[in-house]
Amino acid sequence: MKNLKKKYILIILAIFLLLATSVFYMLSNKQERKSDTTISKSVSAWDAETASFKEYASYSEMDEERESKKQVDLEEYNRAIEGTIVEQIQNIEIPSYDSNDHLFQLEDGKIEVRSMSPMKDDLSAHALLWSASLDKNVNSFIVDDFNKDGLEDVAHIIGYTGGGSGYFYYLNIFINEQGKLKYLTQRELEDRIIIKGLKYSAGDFLLDVIAHGEGDDFLGYCCPNVPKTLTFQLQDNKLIEK
Repeated sequence: MKNLKKKYILIILAIFLLLATSVFYMLSNKQERKSDTTISKSVSAWDAETASFKEYASYSEMDEERESKKQVDLEEYNRAIEGTIVEQIQNIEIPSYDSNDHLFQLEDGKIEVRSMSPMKDDLSAHALLWSASLDKNVNSFIVDDFNKDGLEDVAHIIGYTGGGSGYFYYLNIFINEQGKLKYLTQRELEDRIIIKGLKYSAGDFLLDVIAHGEGDDFLGYCCPNVPKTLTFQLQDNKLIEK
């Protein structure tokens, strides 16, 4: 009888140890999966200012930081242009993405041009042909008298896209004709560069940017990493690089 009782006790202990081991294993796996999920949600994004990748805990954290900076830049830009001739640029006519033959009017600094024909898989949708937006940043415009007629003219950076991954910046010149700005010319810069500053001095447009490297120094269009200054002059109503 004592041996049978001892046997039952050993069985119960074995069952208890088996259950305890199973619970420990489940908790360990759950913690590992949680760690793996945390790691998988981390994001690396290129920071042109430091020419390196910056780590974020998640996409939402990255988006929040970028949206916050964008909002700060926009508020600073709106304060800077208030009551100035740059306000006209918000609704001015600019060339299309692929031609200077026709001008299209911005609305509050942006425009989207879509196909007249609906897409085959969605009769209510029209394919995007191209879009453009003012680069609403205090570093992306200047006011000065470019043609020496005593009136304020404006140079402003505008970004264009044809609907793909490319985003091409252009330096645009708008001339003051009796108080009304009109488009004169533009010059393509590069795809997905960082605009750091725009100045006008002694007839030169000086544009500080972070551009893409070349050869082994080229890290892809996602990652501009080379500071440089681009210099342009107005000659015969065209922007010529020096």
